[in-house]
Amino acid sequence: MKKCILLVVGMIVSVVVQAGESYECSRGEPCLDHGAQVFHYRCTLCHGNDGLGEGILPLSLKNYPNTNLLQPRFGKDRASLAHIIRKGGKIDKVNDEMPPWEDELNKREIDSVVMFTALLHRDLDVALVMLKQQAKNITPNKRIGRAIYLGRCALCHGKQGKGDGKMVRIIKDPPPFNLTLSRANDKYLHDIIARGGEAMGRSAKMPPWGTDLSDKEIAAIILYLKTLRQ
Repeated sequence: MKKCILLVVGMIVSVVVQAGESYECSRGEPCLDHGAQVFHYRCTLCHGNDGLGEGILPLSLKNYPNTNLLQPRFGKDRASLAHIIRKGGKIDKVNDEMPPWEDELNKREIDSVVMFTALLHRDLDVALVMLKQQAKNITPNKRIGRAIYLGRCALCHGKQGKGDGKMVRIIKDPPPFNLTLSRANDKYLHDIIARGGEAMGRSAKMPPWGTDLSDKEIAAIILYLKTLRQ
């Protein structure tokens, strides 16, 4: 069994090295591993855990734009991918549901996620192995919690948790909750994040994240949520 695992890991590293890209991160340099982390935290809400467009939003909202990254309509090379990630819906032909990330991600993060998106196009199986490792390897902290929150929660609850995210124009009756007013304990927060609003007697529009996020990731979100409270 161990030999099989080592063989698989060796094959993955070999594929990446053959592609001429850095798998392990040097300090401050863009790399595939960091790109997988950024993608996992910031992009899967729309693009799905495998980049095939089956994220929470496309599956929940009617007429949501196609977000399958394996069917690229705009960015097909590194330069155009980076431009789309930076500008998002500010570009005429890109749907305005695509957020501009230039104010949220630094150059290293953008360059890394461009590398990873290119890997998704080139070798989906290798990319998926890298994504699955991200959830297993974290230590919960506020920084990671903030990154996951901005990628998964801010679109509804807003960047500051005030219930004023972009989706408030679509999600009504009730609108997204103002998280700065929450005084719920950690167990309740874990349960509503993992199981979703309907299972907890709250809004059915709050999706269950238990199949998308690990317990460590949920713990990190909870640490960050408590910093938003008034």
